[in-house]
Amino acid sequence: MSSRIMDSNKSTGFTLIELIVVIVILGIIAVTAIPRFIDLTDDANLAVIRTLAANFEKAVDDAHLRWQISGEPGRIQNMPDFGDGTLDMSTNGWPIGINKGNANDNIGRGNAGCHSLWNYLLIDGPRADADTSEDFQSFRHSGNTSCSFVYRANGDTAGRTTAQLGVLYNSLNGQVSACGSQTSTSC
Repeated sequence: MSSRIMDSNKSTGFTLIELIVVIVILGIIAVTAIPRFIDLTDDANLAVIRTLAANFEKAVDDAHLRWQISGEPGRIQNMPDFGDGTLDMSTNGWPIGINKGNANDNIGRGNAGCHSLWNYLLIDGPRADADTSEDFQSFRHSGNTSCSFVYRANGDTAGRTTAQLGVLYNSLNGQVSACGSQTSTSC
């Protein structure tokens, strides 16, 4: 009888050593996992850029399709039946500016030509400007046929070629891509 009483008094909980081991293991897991969850900002910004690049590409493709529907007439200044009719198209049918006012195939009016193109094609998107006052800063380059839109909303102050994230547009072939040091394409 006394052995039965002793058996019922035995504790079935964790020992102090077992509790310490569990706490140490949880601490190690926390130290390795928490930084991964804390630094999701870069991934989120990259997702934003990829989405905006896809939206810009869609708008460029829509303009090109409209140009094709109108019979591929070469360079058009103020393309009718697209937006408010102020979009200028190159001889290859890719957007090159808004009210450019000249006949060449360059993207119009310096950096302003780039941000006016961005703001025109992405009507409800984040704004671009030639300085850092907006979410994107525009740069015209590569023989005046490419635009880079560097993402400034993430606090990046680097120049175009060393920017963390951006969107690159080539008016020679209509190609649009995410760019920057966090991608495989330079802005």
